[in-house]
Parts: sequence; structure tokens; C-alpha cells
Amino acid sequence: MARLRAGGVVDDKADQLRRLIDALARVRAVLPLSRPATLARLSHNCAGNPHHFDLNDAGQGARLVLLVADLLDAPLPDTPAAERALLARVGIVAGSQSQTVLLLNVNADGDGPTDQALRLAHEDQRPVHLTFHDLTAHPPTLSRTQPWLVVENPSVIHEALMRGITTPIVCTSGTLTAIDHALLALAHTSGVPMEYSGDIDTGGRHIAEAVLRRYEVPSREMDEKTRNAAVGAGTLYEGPFAVPPLPAPEAAATGSGTGTGFSGSAIFQEHPIVLDRLLGPDPADPLPLPCSRPTPHPTTETCAPSRARAPASQTNPGQGA
Repeated sequence: MARLRAGGVVDDKADQLRRLIDALARVRAVLPLSRPATLARLSHNCAGNPHHFDLNDAGQGARLVLLVADLLDAPLPDTPAAERALLARVGIVAGSQSQTVLLLNVNADGDGPTDQALRLAHEDQRPVHLTFHDLTAHPPTLSRTQPWLVVENPSVIHEALMRGITTPIVCTSGTLTAIDHALLALAHTSGVPMEYSGDIDTGGRHIAEAVLRRYEVPSREMDEKTRNAAVGAGTLYEGPFAVPPLPAPEAAATGSGTGTGFSGSAIFQEHPIVLDRLLGPDPADPLPLPCSRPTPHPTTETCAPSRARAPASQTNPGQGA
């Protein structure tokens, strides 16, 4: 707040700063987290956008770092690595896992080096990055005993780790690249059953259409029923507010900034409803929907039933979304 005052406020930025202050206040209310969660999930639940507190020039990550430094009475970090170490002290995981294709609990049956790397990671139940060289120079013989869940965002992999999920999950980290196509093509020709789940937005639907057309992979939790359940679940956050918040004119017009977890028509994978349907509910989740957490005061908020879906390994591999 002191830095914001020192920098001054112009009228056309006032509403943007109010939203930032509200988001930071919500972050402060949940820190330190009871168990680690990704920066994307924290941003999503406290600001309605998983990229709001990105640690780059486009995000507000610098303000979040200031908040955590003040909370811990710690010196301000002077390197990107130090920033991430500081956030980790309060349970915020800000490390990127998107440089290569990311796999969790994927097993292999062959004897090559990539098979061995996958088996070791599978035994340890830890994620593993594969490169284009791994898939082309030493293609693994992929196990077909369990279907794959292919997701768009690395934060889902981390959430699966936190929830102790043992079924195979593969992450494309957004737009399909050459390595993603190499892995999906190998899995398709190997007969591995797969489902794809991404953000419910234009980009996510385009990826879903591409993997269905190219590799016969049906989509999962990307239909109108899932979107309506997420919207119907109500606000992602409540307070603390010094005064009742007033949405900016552009937010009122587009539907963004309303706390429902979508900008316009988008529903992000970090939404609690989507995560619970993909991975199964977690009673220890530190960032549940407000109306699902215990509260000492009566509330008029209502939550739509989650109808959580079992992990993919517990469903018929031949069924689609």
C-alpha cells in the first residue's frame, strides 16, 4: 500500500488498483497455506485469473512478493530464484515445469533408456520431463494397462502430486508443440487409451478438436455441464473487503473480475469444480470454494453439487468424456 501511494494513482487506474488490493487481501487471508499449492491456483482463487500474479512484467507477481516479504519480515529477494524460494516458505509453488512434455505415473515396458527413465519415475511416483530426443531416438514401449489423462496446464500435475493420484497424467503445457504431437502419436499407435481435458475456452477447445481429429482422443470435463457446474458453484472468494467492491465498467460488460472463475466464457482447469472432477475431491484442499469450507457465520451462498468423477483409471477406458 505504501508503494502504491508513493507511486500515485490516476483516475483511469483506480479500479484496477482496487481489484489488485482486493486480490492481495484475499491472498493474505489464506497465507501461509496449509499445504503447498501452485501460484496459478492461488491467483485463480484470489483474483479469478491463474495468470494474475505471474512473476513477469505482465503479472502482479512483484506485489505478491512484497506481501510475502512483509508477512515473513524477510528482506526483498534480488533474483528470480530467491523470489520463488520466498514464496515457497508460505506454500506457494512458483516453479515452471513447462519446458518439455511432462508426465506423471506413465509406465513403459521396453528396455531402452527412455523406458528406464519412465519406470524409475513411475516407481517413485514423481513427474518426469521427456525431450523430443527421448521420444524419437529412444522411443519407449508405453504401457497400456491404464488410460492417460492429457491436461493443458502443469498446475494440474502438481495438484495430482499433492492429492496422491497414481493414475497416468500427461501435460502439454498449453498449445500443442512438436514434442506433444510426437508423444500423442506414439501413444495412439501403441494403443494407449487417452482423454484430453483443457481450459474451457477458445484455445482449449481448439486443442481438444485437434487431438480428437488427429489421435482419436475424446475430451473430458469440457462440456456445457462442467461449465455450468463451475459457474453455478458461485464465487471463488469472499472478502476481506473494506467496502463493498464495485466492478469496473469493462468487467461488468465482459463478465470478468466477478469471482466466478472465468473471464468472459472461460473456465480454467484450476477451478475447484474441474479439479475435483478430474482428480477426485481432496478434504485437505487449502483453497476450496467458500461455500464448501466451514464458516462460523450463516451464509446465503450455495454451491452446486460437484458430482466428482472418479480418476480415469477407475472408469471404462473405452468411454469418452
